[in-house]
Amino acid sequence: MEHSGQPITMLFVCLADAKLAQSEIEKNITELWNLASALGNATVVDIILQKGVPQRPLYIGPGKAREVADYINNHKVDVIVVDGALTPNQKFNLTKMYWDTNPKIEVWDRMDLILSIFSRHARTTEAKLQIEMARMRHMGPSIYGMGMILSRQAGGIGTRGLGETNTELMKRHWKREMKRVTEDLGKLKGIRERQIEHRRNAGLSTVSLVGYTNAGKTSLFNALTHKKNLVENALFATLDSAVGEIYMPELGKSIIISDTIGFIKDLPPELIEAFTSTLLESISADVVLHVIDASDPDIFGKIDIVEDILHQLGIPEEKVFLVFNKIDAIPELNREKVITRTVPYPHVFLSTVTREGMDELLAAILPRFKK
Repeated sequence: MEHSGQPITMLFVCLADAKLAQSEIEKNITELWNLASALGNATVVDIILQKGVPQRPLYIGPGKAREVADYINNHKVDVIVVDGALTPNQKFNLTKMYWDTNPKIEVWDRMDLILSIFSRHARTTEAKLQIEMARMRHMGPSIYGMGMILSRQAGGIGTRGLGETNTELMKRHWKREMKRVTEDLGKLKGIRERQIEHRRNAGLSTVSLVGYTNAGKTSLFNALTHKKNLVENALFATLDSAVGEIYMPELGKSIIISDTIGFIKDLPPELIEAFTSTLLESISADVVLHVIDASDPDIFGKIDIVEDILHQLGIPEEKVFLVFNKIDAIPELNREKVITRTVPYPHVFLSTVTREGMDELLAAILPRFKK
């Protein structure tokens, strides 16, 4: 699954529910396209669409699978990306079907694409371990087959253990690696928990920024803390939790602010679970600022997605504050309509570019810290 930054060509294969409106299908394809763009080294050569429901052997129908085979027989394709969640067997069956045409072909599902983006943005040991954990949970022991081998794989699989099948060896190695990564992440989680507890004991108040990826969380973080963390117009540019502080004269002290991973539609449970330690900053915060791109045409759908994930994380509604960002990009925004359509949380409209609304945000959250 690693291409070392080399240019790769992708073919999208999308399975859409027959009842889904064309606008929804196009929206899903656009997000998949944005995911591919976030890789930085991928070119999408075409999209093959099928309407229907997933089927057991290949996920897509046999006729559509043959159409894909005909396509890669006549065009250069490195990776086939299926917009869905493939089982290891489905992935193997599809890959095997195309080996004769291209022995180096790879078949990814949506999770594989997201993990590849995560790998590109991972900087710390913790982020890299979290990605490794999510990948192992996603693929199971088959991660050590079909050439999909983690960089930390031990040598000699398939060359020892007389009487043992490769499958048994893969399972044993997978269990060992799961144990190792779980233990390493547990240690890092313990460190983070102690840091959070130390802040709490020291009477430090905390604010966490959450939101759909690319909503402008890091820009808001920089504006509040006067830091210069990297701001990219790319999905998942932030994986590691960044922590800063802002002095509030009215309180006579500083409050801690954290920025972390952005959310996305159908964020796989394996990712949420793997990034638990990073998300602890959000779970334990006194105030959670849900940052929203006010200029996004799909603003309400993305608000609902983030709300669902916050619910999964067990974050109480009373902690949440809506921040409608990027109002400079949509001066005609009907604010009353936006508020009417969203959940009844406290809210503010602002722009990190023009700084309009920044003072209102600080004034609005101030009462949360007065005890």
